Amino acid sequence: MADNKKLKGDIKKQAKEERPWMDIDKIKQEFIDWLAQLRFPGNPGAAYWEDCVRVFRSDPKEELPKTGLLVRLALRLYTTENRYLIAIMECLDPESNGVNILTTHVNWKNEEWQMQKTVDEGYTGKFIDMLRPKHTIWAQTIREGELREGLNSCAIAILGNELISEPQTQTSGEPIDPRYPLRTRFPAQVEE
Repeated sequence: MADNKKLKGDIKKQAKEERPWMDIDKIKQEFIDWLAQLRFPGNPGAAYWEDCVRVFRSDPKEELPKTGLLVRLALRLYTTENRYLIAIMECLDPESNGVNILTTHVNWKNEEWQMQKTVDEGYTGKFIDMLRPKHTIWAQTIREGELREGLNSCAIAILGNELISEPQTQTSGEPIDPRYPLRTRFPAQVEE
């Protein structure tokens, strides 16, 4: 009985360890199909969205860790105020078979960057310019077929981060006080 349970456990473990890795080409094509909805803003050295999506492949000869995350695809987006990074990562844990993580990050603000640099240099002697959890504006797990919905959520998160309140209109000078006549005079009716 104990041998039977051990055998079942070994079979499950082996099946999870032999799982296929993320189909990067398929995910990239889904990503590009989603980006086709947006006007390509033009980037130096890129003519299409496809040129902007960075792919990180693993060397087949390299032994991958059994746990953790690997960034597989990344896209930088720019607005007038911020820079964004959309990343698709693969979970390497055998228990997370077929699960990927989609994240959206926003850049450092100058004040944040200076403050964090001062703190890091004071405590550790060096500053590591990396994204912190507070720069993550969206993160979710996705499985096959959920990428489009996840990217829509990323776009909503970016739009939500970009929206600001309506600016107050500042008028210079004094308001004009309209003057109205005290009496209204109508011309007399003329008989024909």
